Parts: sequence; C-alpha cells; structure tokens
Amino acid sequence: MKSELIAKMEELLLKDTGEVATGVRTLQKEYQKQWTADFEKAKQAFIDEGGKSKEFEYHKQAEDIQFENLIEKFNKLKKEADAKIAAEQAKNLSVRLEIIAKIKDLKESENVGAAVRKLTELQAQWKETGTVSPHKYKEVQAEYSRAMEDIHYNLKIFRDLQEHDLKKNFESKSELIVKLKGLQNLENIKEAERLIKVYRNEWDEIGPVPNAKWEALKAEYKAALDETYAKIKSYYHGVEELQEQNLKTKQDIIEKVKAVADNINGADKISIWNEATNSIIALQTEWKNTGKVAAKDNEKVWAEFRSVCDTFFEKKKEFYEGLNEKHEATRKIKRDLIAKADALKDSTDWKVTGEKLMKLQEQWKKYPNNGDKEEPKLFMRFRKACNTFFDAKKSYYENLDASYEQNLVTKEDILSRFNAFESGEDSNANHEQLKAFSNEWKNAGLVPMKDKKRLNDAFYNRLDELYDKMNLDKQEKAIMQFRAKLDRLSSSENGMDLLRKEADYLKKLIDDINGRIRTYENNLGFFKTSKGNNSFMKEAEEKLETEKAKIAELNNKRKLVNEEMGKLRTAAENPKTEV
Repeated sequence: MKSELIAKMEELLLKDTGEVATGVRTLQKEYQKQWTADFEKAKQAFIDEGGKSKEFEYHKQAEDIQFENLIEKFNKLKKEADAKIAAEQAKNLSVRLEIIAKIKDLKESENVGAAVRKLTELQAQWKETGTVSPHKYKEVQAEYSRAMEDIHYNLKIFRDLQEHDLKKNFESKSELIVKLKGLQNLENIKEAERLIKVYRNEWDEIGPVPNAKWEALKAEYKAALDETYAKIKSYYHGVEELQEQNLKTKQDIIEKVKAVADNINGADKISIWNEATNSIIALQTEWKNTGKVAAKDNEKVWAEFRSVCDTFFEKKKEFYEGLNEKHEATRKIKRDLIAKADALKDSTDWKVTGEKLMKLQEQWKKYPNNGDKEEPKLFMRFRKACNTFFDAKKSYYENLDASYEQNLVTKEDILSRFNAFESGEDSNANHEQLKAFSNEWKNAGLVPMKDKKRLNDAFYNRLDELYDKMNLDKQEKAIMQFRAKLDRLSSSENGMDLLRKEADYLKKLIDDINGRIRTYENNLGFFKTSKGNNSFMKEAEEKLETEKAKIAELNNKRKLVNEEMGKLRTAAENPKTEV
C-alpha cells in the first residue's frame, strides 16, 4: 500500500504543483493513516510478546523516509512556485499602480484627443496586465475604478468619452449577463465553475454604466448569478444520487460475472468458452460505461469486480492449456498450407495461381482458430504469403490499366466520328462502313474499367440505331444485330457470365423447338397412313420446315456465342489481350 502511495506521489510531482496540491495533501493523509496503522500493529505485537508500552520504539522504514523526502521535495517546489507567482503578482501590482497614476495625471491634460488616445492605451494595458495578489486585488481594482470614475465624471474634456464608455460598458455587462445565463445549459459543470469566476472578474473590471440603468442591471446580474450557482448545487446533489445508482449497477454486473464463471465449470468446447468470454467482455464494457461511484465505495467494488473476472480468466487459461496437444495436428496442417502458399507467392500466372491460393484459403477456413498464442503467427505468415501474390497481381493490373488512357482517347474519337456518321442510300456501303467502325472499335484496345461500360453502351446503342435504319434482308439484319449484341455482352465486366446465360437461353429455345419438331414428326407418321390429300398433313409439314429453319438459325447463333466465349477464355489466359 505504501509503495502505491509513493508511486502516486512521484507521479504527482511530475505535474504543476498548483494543480496537484490537493492530491498531495490527500496522499499525505492516506500515508499518515497507513503509518499509524503500521505503528499500532507493531506496538501491539511488541506488547503481545511481553514488552511494555512505554518501552516501545518504532523506527522509520525506508518507505517512510522516501515518502518524507517526496513531501519535502513537493514543499520546496511549491514554495518556489509560490515565490515565482508572488514575484509576478508584485510586478503586475507595480504595473497596475503605475497605470492608475498615469490615468490620474490625465486630469490635467488640455489636449482632449491625446487624452482619449492615452486613456484607451492605458485601459488596454490594464487588461493585458496579469493578476495580482488576491489580498491586493480589491484594493487596486477599487483604486482603478475610482481613477476611471474621476476621469469620466470630473474632467470636462472627457464628458463625451464618458457617455460613449458608459454605453459601451452597459452593453458589455449585458452581454456578460447573457453569457452567465448560458452557463445554466452547460453540461460540463467544472467548466461552468471556471467560467463563472472568469465572468465575475470581467464584470468587476468593466467600468461604470449609466446611473439610470445601474440598479436594474445589477439586479439582473445578481439573479443570473444566483440561478447559475443553484444549477451547480443541484448538479452535485444529482451526482450523489447517480453515484448510488452506479454502485447498484456495478454490484449487479459483479453478480452476472459470478454467474458466468459458475456456469462455465466443466465446459469442454471452445465455442462455449468463447461465448462466455464474449459475455464477460460485454460485462466489462458495461462496467466501463457505467459512471463513477463515491470514492468511499470505489476501491472495494473495483477489487471485487477484478477478482471475479480474474477467476474466470484463470479457468479459461487452464482450459486452453489442456488443448495444446489436441491442436498440434491442426498446426501441422496449417504449416503445410503456409509452405504451399510460400511456394506460390512469387508466381505471375495470375489466373491459375490465384485459383490455387483461393483453394488453399478455403482449406485454411476448415481449421478454425485454435485460440493459442501460435495461431496469430501462423495466420500472419499465411496471409503474408497470400497478400504478396495478390498485391503483386493488383499492382500489375493497376499498372496495366494506367496504360489504357491513350486507348480511351482513341475510342472517344471513334465514338465522336461514329455519332456524326449518317447512313446513305447504298446499303452495301453503309454495311461496310459499320463493319469498318466495329473493327476499328475492337482494335482500339482496352480502356480503364471506369470508362468501359459507358463507352461500349454508347457505341453499341448507336450501332443498333444505324442497323435499324438500314434496308437489309430481315435475316441478315438479325444476324448483324446479334453480332453487335454479342460484342456488347463480351465487352461487359461480367462478359463470360452474360455469354453463358445467352448460350443457355439459346439451348433452351432449341430444346423447346426440338420438342415441337418431334410432335410434328409423330403427327406426320400418323397422317402418312391415310389416303388422299390431307390439309392437316400439309400444315404440319410447313410448320416442321419453319421450326427446322429456326433450329438452324439458333445453332448459328450458338456457334457465334461459343466463338465469343472462346475469345474471352483466351483473353483470361493472356491478360494483355481483350476480346
């Protein structure tokens, strides 16, 4: 206990003596109380051993001497600080007395302008001058006020200035009352107590106000002052009630921690311990968020809370120590995964290696955290190896993407010319021109991902618009527009997925049509047994031919889709190319 008080005292001596004086005296009382307890205990032990009370001698311990030295050091520092403050205050008093003397000398001035300017300077100097001894404050302030009143009321040359200053002082004091009232809404009571002293000093330093307004202003000031002090008093009363409530809350938290620690006895699963640990941590957080209790209760309730928490974590420590052998096999597997990741981390085969590393990551997830101290180290090694590869991959593609800025300029130019293009009367020429634009667009290369969708949407929407205007064969036009559609899909960020959906959709259509074809063929087999012309048979044959034509068209489209998917696969294997 003594060593703790000595440590606290040494910590206080590192701070400003004026700020910690109260704390030092409190520690001194606590230490004296501890010394007295030790003294009485030693004396009683001496008597119990057969000694006489008057023969008992109690020698100072090393800690007692150390504490006394710290008190002497504090007293010396305090004395030096007080002497410094006293010297500064004496200097300030001298400056203020000199200012008062100069103000009095202004009575004899005949130059009104010079006197006004000088008085303004002296007032500013007065405000800038530091504090004086509290014993001298009222006296020197009163003398300053009298000197100012003499200037304002007795000198004819200052009459105009007096009226202006009285009005200004009234405004300043009115503003000060507003500030004082505002303190009643301030939540930080310590700050309110500090500011109320500042405002009172400012009130005293502000000069006189018009006599007709003084009594009402003074009454309003006193009322605001009383209301603010009542607010502060009410706050401290509320603090006491809140501290009692906080004490009850903390006692409830202690009971909850005890319940968790009791219920965990015999648990053999990490999940149960983790759940219990989360409960304890949540209760610790609740404890931290619960406000303060009275000083007389704080140490006792904190010691009890810390004890029950320590009991739980000791049980947890014993549980995990028993798990170490069980988890050695898992650690071996993870070391093997780390070795494989290390072997792959410097690869530049972005696609294949990326897939391998992701599979290793999936395998890693199958072996959850053991909770032992080696686990974070293993995970850091594994993550470092993975990050080495994926950071390099990211950097590669970022650098690659940066090289696409020129392609962006090129495609912006193509799009501008394409938007300005108008089809003519010659369909073949129009067709060739659109093919030329499409080829030029494809050959322009990659652009940054953020611009890709915008440019492709603009280009292919314009292409569809021009195809719609062309006088082409219906089937030819459909194929051309389908090719444009495939170009648009393959240029999207998820181009492969979109193409797969398109292929699946075409397959579904083909399957549906094949079903209808089988139905028509069955019907035709039935009609062939009948004699003579049959209108139903003719109709079935026509529908059969139509469906077969659709099958041929859809197969052509599937072939085009597969070609585009093949291009995308090639691009994926060689990232420097793009379909």
